[in-house]
Amino acid sequence: MIARTRSILFASLLVLVPAALASPATAQDGARAYLEGRHEEVNGILRQAAPNDAARARRTERLRTLLNGLLDYQELSRRALGAHWEAQPEAERQRFVDLLRQLVERNYEGNLERIVDFEVTYERESRRGDLTVVHTSARSRSQRRAPPVAIDYAMHQRDGVWKVVDVSTDGVSMVDNYRSQFNRIITRDGWGELVTRMQRRLEDGSEG
Repeated sequence: MIARTRSILFASLLVLVPAALASPATAQDGARAYLEGRHEEVNGILRQAAPNDAARARRTERLRTLLNGLLDYQELSRRALGAHWEAQPEAERQRFVDLLRQLVERNYEGNLERIVDFEVTYERESRRGDLTVVHTSARSRSQRRAPPVAIDYAMHQRDGVWKVVDVSTDGVSMVDNYRSQFNRIITRDGWGELVTRMQRRLEDGSEG
């Protein structure tokens, strides 16, 4: 289920986190400037020495907070579930959002050390319906012969702050990928089975 989007999500997060923070840029600067202006701060956090478990935990918590400030999990969930979102009561929606957030956090935290290997180029902005898309590319510093990965961030403003609602990696949308999987499971096995699979993944780290 969610495992099938792991490579897409992982590639997205490699750029998403280093491109996520730094103080000077605000929502008025535009989506591209907002992402670009945050690059150095996160890379600085990732390069800080973390010689013990306590230091690593503090670093992870700082980055988790910053990641959660950038991703609009509510809107991402709504778009990924489509009509199934409207069919659920508020309590079930919030349970789903929380589970998805935890899965994203864990996927990201498991790959922290690899994030600093990627160099990001910010290219342009475009419009896609009600969203602003920031086009970037990421290239591995350690594998220079590998082709760059094109990663596009679909963003909107919530309460005056830029938020990411979808990430496309080499043209493959994270939201579309999730929607296909979620719809298939719900149609075949019901809403409860989808929630059960997500909970199981969190509890035991299984890929199914």
